[in-house]
Amino acid sequence: MLIDARAYSAANIPTNLRAFLLHSDVPGNVAQWLALIPLAWLAILYLRGLRPGTAWWLLAGAFAVSWLADEWARHLPKDERYLASLVYPVSQTALIGAVLLPKRIYAWILLGALVLVGLVAAWLNEPQRPDMLLRTFAWFAVLAVILFRSELPRALRGSLFSYFGVGWVAWAAFVGYQHEGELATWIWYLYQLSRLFGLLLFCQAAVRPHASLEVVPR
Repeated sequence: MLIDARAYSAANIPTNLRAFLLHSDVPGNVAQWLALIPLAWLAILYLRGLRPGTAWWLLAGAFAVSWLADEWARHLPKDERYLASLVYPVSQTALIGAVLLPKRIYAWILLGALVLVGLVAAWLNEPQRPDMLLRTFAWFAVLAVILFRSELPRALRGSLFSYFGVGWVAWAAFVGYQHEGELATWIWYLYQLSRLFGLLLFCQAAVRPHASLEVVPR
């Protein structure tokens, strides 16, 4: 009987894992905390005697904005949580632009455009529908920055491309199949993997010898 029980348990591991991935709240909670990986990594580098520049801390803070938004959403009524989902792409992209755009006026123009598109998205968006308009504008703005700032560290550009470029593709698929139940959940995991890969590339970029990255004087 003991052997049979072990065999039964082993046979059910894939089924149990699938049920966990599809129905547990744990993956969602873990996904929220992924956004703090860059800040935690920079703190480790600092404690080891390395001194990441201000720009690296600001970019890590931009990633952490999504964690703040998720935490804020937890305290909102369910039909108002989309507000946090609309605010964070504006602040996140504006912060990245403030660090990476070559002139301050460009950063202000980007912020104004983000606010305008955010207001339109809030007007058009239904509370229960994931945002697509604002994220498309904000994330493609980040892609445009790394396209024209070819002198940036390759790992940093790869980080932002994975997080916002590949992430946009996965997010668009998730929005398109959001009512498909299990399929939507698996697409959501692909989106989280694109985020994780981008965050890990950021950590690699911050520790490389050529990782000098300073906020451009305005």
